[in-house]
Amino acid sequence: MDLNMENFGSMIDNVIAGICFFEYDKTSGAMVPFYVNEGLFRMLGYSRTQGMKFLKKIEINIIPEDLPIYRQAIEDVLKDDGAIDVEFRTVTGSGGLRWLHVRGNLYSREADKYIIVAVIHDITERKSIEEELHKQAERLHILSEAEGEKIIDYNAKTDVMVIKSSNEYDMSGEHIQDKWMEQFDESMIYEEDVAYYKSIFRGLLTSPKHETIEYRTKRFDGEYIWYQANLTSLLGSEGYVTRVVGRMINIHEKKLKELELLLRAEKDALTGLYNKGATMQLIENAINDSKNGTLNALMIIDLDNFKEVNDLMGHAQGDKVLVDTAAALNDIFKGGDIVGRIGGDEFVVFMKNLNAISNADILAAKVVRNVNYHFEYEDTPIHVTCSVGVAIFPYHGNDYEELFNKADKAVYTAKANGKCGYRIYDAATTMVYHATRKNTEYNPNKGMEMNRNIEDLVMQVLFEDKVMESALKSAIELITAKYHFHRGYVCGDESLPISRTVQFAATGYEIGRETKEHYELKRVVSEILYESFRKVTIIHDYDLTAVEMHDYFQVEGIKSMLYYPITSHGKFQGAIIFENHEDVQLEFQESEMEEIRSLMRILEAHILQIGLMDRLQDFVTQIAIFDNLDSYVYIVNPDTYELSFINKKVLMSSPEVKIGDICYKALQDRESPCENCILRHLKKDDPHCRCTEELFNYSLRCWSRCSASWLECKDLNGLALLNCIDISEYFIG
Repeated sequence: MDLNMENFGSMIDNVIAGICFFEYDKTSGAMVPFYVNEGLFRMLGYSRTQGMKFLKKIEINIIPEDLPIYRQAIEDVLKDDGAIDVEFRTVTGSGGLRWLHVRGNLYSREADKYIIVAVIHDITERKSIEEELHKQAERLHILSEAEGEKIIDYNAKTDVMVIKSSNEYDMSGEHIQDKWMEQFDESMIYEEDVAYYKSIFRGLLTSPKHETIEYRTKRFDGEYIWYQANLTSLLGSEGYVTRVVGRMINIHEKKLKELELLLRAEKDALTGLYNKGATMQLIENAINDSKNGTLNALMIIDLDNFKEVNDLMGHAQGDKVLVDTAAALNDIFKGGDIVGRIGGDEFVVFMKNLNAISNADILAAKVVRNVNYHFEYEDTPIHVTCSVGVAIFPYHGNDYEELFNKADKAVYTAKANGKCGYRIYDAATTMVYHATRKNTEYNPNKGMEMNRNIEDLVMQVLFEDKVMESALKSAIELITAKYHFHRGYVCGDESLPISRTVQFAATGYEIGRETKEHYELKRVVSEILYESFRKVTIIHDYDLTAVEMHDYFQVEGIKSMLYYPITSHGKFQGAIIFENHEDVQLEFQESEMEEIRSLMRILEAHILQIGLMDRLQDFVTQIAIFDNLDSYVYIVNPDTYELSFINKKVLMSSPEVKIGDICYKALQDRESPCENCILRHLKKDDPHCRCTEELFNYSLRCWSRCSASWLECKDLNGLALLNCIDISEYFIG
């Protein structure tokens, strides 16, 4: 056959695979197909018109989880390192899901225009077969480990439950139930266990996880038998949970012995929780039954100011507080956890089979929020809260006594740091825990090696903790542990939007319950220090000349101090202070001081921006982005000229400039705004307004190109972003 161009084109059109030529514009990022064979449209089931629309908007049609794979493939093609192979999922016009395999390479390049040729195959069927083989392998693996037990395999897409047993009691073989969730038979599960069982199963269908539950299910003769179910939910290729698999273990005899123990050991008569003896025995049993790799946590809850209620309002009101607290704990913790009352106003919870350490963190915070009561006695307010301490098994101990002692120390630390809060045992461990909270395999006994920058850790804590003051406490704790300080706190006047409980003290340096008078003394001292230093400073007791300051240091036992004043509109608002109480010379290298200055600026931004957090939800994220820019970044209020933010590059060049300063005073040493201020050109009726000027920056001593735009456009107290690039070399040239 004569292979002319017409025949060749016909052959390409009739190839089953898709063949495409794309033009990629690197400047705009646009990917435009200019030749597509008919084989691609037949393969995807599109007309040519529909198919071209699909290709022109290919990124919209790719599953979000696969977009990074697709974009990396584009980058690899542009490097021209040879052909690339990539597989990703797309959504068809009818809403179906297809797997595409693309092999491509760079054909030619002219300036920023790239021609890419690609061969595309539909591999949906092959992927389905691979998924089914994977499922079968999982089933075989489970079955091989579960001889003599019941095997559960629930298909969420078809709502079919398969239970396979091996000669146990009433069943042998396989039991298949259609419409299992839709027509859930509650009579098969003991009435008290139904709600717990259903909530766990719904949680498994929400996201991939592992759960271990104990419940009673009905046998053929009507008797209820105790089972332990180890269940795991699995993601399908669609990106959501499609199956729940696991095994049921008969624990009836063991459970009867536990119940016998509970019958012998009376429950607490007032709250209905386990009493001290039963609580301790059950926790020891649970620890002994814990398998390798299991995470458990022991939590102690101690009521704050409970004695005031008992003494002033009577024991009846005190008893009601205890009953309400028991009810709150029963609502928070799942049926498999152990909840007990071990003293007058002291409770213990043992949380079993945690997915991650952060679960204990979340539950402790929830306890602090929910166990919170307000009373008034003869015009005197009484506020009953709780202090919570947590120890993690096996990281902090392998038996009840060790876990209890460490959780008790954590409670003491929480009370010494203002009450109404929680602590996970050991400040050093907490530091690494916050740094590695997504790593459930972390073992604090292996040391304190940090592979992340302290600034990154502080930013992560500020970003993740939705309670602003709680985030600030954790950040202060991180810095205290990092630089071996003994106390850290923030104090200021009433205009500072934080409470006096934002503080942290290392074990052995707690200040107990701080009075308003003591807090006011700290505030006055910080203001006196501001008059002397006005910037981040290391202060030693022997450097102080004022007698009253020297006396304060001596009474408080302070040997040296890191002092950072907080200012707004150029006026003193408060201070961030870290204390050292040992006779050790507190010195830092210049690189460390630069790091500390940056940390103080981040904390100051967080404190002064607390009122703006609802307006700028991603403020912390923006700080991280601006800090990595190789330019000078300022955020300014155009109405007040107050600096709301400066990035690290500004801080390195002008360490005296602070958030809260008036920009023209701090940067230009002027008493009034600059005549040619670029902020005056920003139009408040245009949120997209942008102005650029080339000018000499007196604070940086360089020629710069300054761009101003709205970060938040408002009639009053908006926020403008100034980005300045050093162009001295270009300008002079």
